[in-house]
This record gives sequence, structure tokens and C-alpha cells, in this order.
Amino acid sequence: MALGIVRSLQLLGTLVVAAPVGLVGLFNALEGRFLLGAFFLATALGLVGVSEYVYTRLTDRTIGRLRRLRTLR
Repeated sequence: MALGIVRSLQLLGTLVVAAPVGLVGLFNALEGRFLLGAFFLATALGLVGVSEYVYTRLTDRTIGRLRRLRTLR
């Protein structure tokens, strides 16, 4: 599925926030602080996951409402 321009910008914004958090986790894990590194990596993955989930849910709800409105006419 191809991403639209708005969706691509949203994903880019999410990655701009999540990438540094993930890098902090990676560097902590490489330095031997595995628990702290795992926490930061999980946080970065969570940011991307929640962003994708929320976008999908909002899109599905909006399209569903628009389809219902269209069939009522």
C-alpha cells in the first residue's frame, strides 16, 4: 500500500522523535547497560507502534463514518 504525502509526513515526524530515543537505547545496550538500553529501545518502538495504531484506528473510523453518511443519502 502506497503512503500518501500526509501519511508520509506523519511517519517522518514520528521517526524524528523515535530515532534519537532508539539510538540512546542502542548506545546504552552497547555500553553494557542492557536494562536501560532495552527500556529506550522499547520506548522508541512503542512510539512508532502507537502512532501507527492511532492513525489506523482514526482512519478506519473516519472512513466508516463517511461511508455511512454516504449510504444515508
